[in-house]
Amino acid sequence: MNRHENLTRRPAGTPFFQPHGRFRPDISYLCGMDFFERIRNDYGLSAGAVRTLAAAAERIDAGRKTCLVREGERDAWLYFVEEGSLRTYVMREDRCVILNFAFEGDPATSVLGVAPSGLAFATVETLEPSRLVRIPRMRMDELFRSSAELADWGRRMSERMLRSHEEYFADYSWREKGKQYFRLLAEYPELLLRVPLKDLAAYLFVTPQTLSRIRAAVKRKLP
Repeated sequence: MNRHENLTRRPAGTPFFQPHGRFRPDISYLCGMDFFERIRNDYGLSAGAVRTLAAAAERIDAGRKTCLVREGERDAWLYFVEEGSLRTYVMREDRCVILNFAFEGDPATSVLGVAPSGLAFATVETLEPSRLVRIPRMRMDELFRSSAELADWGRRMSERMLRSHEEYFADYSWREKGKQYFRLLAEYPELLLRVPLKDLAAYLFVTPQTLSRIRAAVKRKLP
């Protein structure tokens, strides 16, 4: 199967989420704002910088479990999440190791320009039907070189992601698994609402069965 066969450009005006019987959290407060509006608000970009960025980008729709790039393959596109969610992972000793999740407004990778090797360091896959904004990595590098404002935006976005990783490894990853889960419950509730149990378990380096026991124990402690 071609990994991009579930990936299509979205006609203007098409409703994004279709109703179905499975529960979905209310994320309308995020989906009401498009990606460029969001980054302008978050980073204070000028209207001109946003127009330059938008002119280099295209919006695409991706079905659930669409693989955008595989570890070790040529990594030509930089993806951002406008609606939906992604996971980034590597396979080690036949085990899925999830590095991070991306939600509305997030980039799908920690490398915003062209990677030194030109190859993906990890696999990026959608968790649910998602609307993405993508920009060729080479074009992004050109924009960084030609615009001090966009270069500063890329630096600040990279620093934000780096701080998140530093926080995880310095203050989080070493904790007992039950405490890790409790912190996720308190600080990142969207993970618990939108990420499948098996993926959350892989992120915490436990089995789904162990995570189920942890969740049951935490529920018993809640008032």
